[in-house]
Amino acid sequence: MEPESAKVVLLGEAGVGKTCIIKQFVENKFEQNILSSLSAQFISKTIEYQDFGRAIKFDIWDTVGQERFRSMAKIFYKDAKAIILVYDITSQKSFDALNNFWYDEIKNNSAGNPVYAVVGNKNDLYQNQQVDINEAKDFAKKLGAIFQLTSAKNGEGIAAIFDNIGKKIIKPSFQYDEEEKLAKDNYNKKKEEERNTKIRIKLNNNNNGNNNNSTENKDNNNTNKKNGKNGKKGGCC
Repeated sequence: MEPESAKVVLLGEAGVGKTCIIKQFVENKFEQNILSSLSAQFISKTIEYQDFGRAIKFDIWDTVGQERFRSMAKIFYKDAKAIILVYDITSQKSFDALNNFWYDEIKNNSAGNPVYAVVGNKNDLYQNQQVDINEAKDFAKKLGAIFQLTSAKNGEGIAAIFDNIGKKIIKPSFQYDEEEKLAKDNYNKKKEEERNTKIRIKLNNNNNGNNNNSTENKDNNNTNKKNGKNGKKGGCC
């Protein structure tokens, strides 16, 4: 099927992981010490949506996050089909920038009716979380945006965010139930943990059984040797 192009722009403060998100999505890899972008970068990836009989070629723009370059961002997102607002869950400042600057900026300058997404990145560092998830969800709701927690490091949520953006582009009435997805993921994770626990118990039982058999065989051998010696002594006398 012939793909249709969709321009997607990532916005957010420097260091929130925009470049890493794109790299994980396109190349399925993570680079720990990647430098913050000093200029806008562009890369593409195509996804086929068999259920809709369509394909989308995402033309993804990674914008510069430094505050002094903010005014240039509108050049890239003005005709975007989708805008992804990224914050770092361990940085309240990065989220406040979305709420206090980017919200008004994109509402005033974006053309048409783009699909919006709010992404809380670095979810692998959830122990250091500063941004309240309910506050982030409320912000997404105010924007009419898809909400997703992601980790560019381990890939969590990366494919899902682009998959759902594509579905929303194809079918604007598409509703992404983040709560249902989260519950399903937690259920699958729990089932996987239970399955792994059963496997570990089974392996431990097998190992213990082998050890017991080995000990029993050793004891039997010792007993046979002892009986052999006693039998030999009795025959001589």
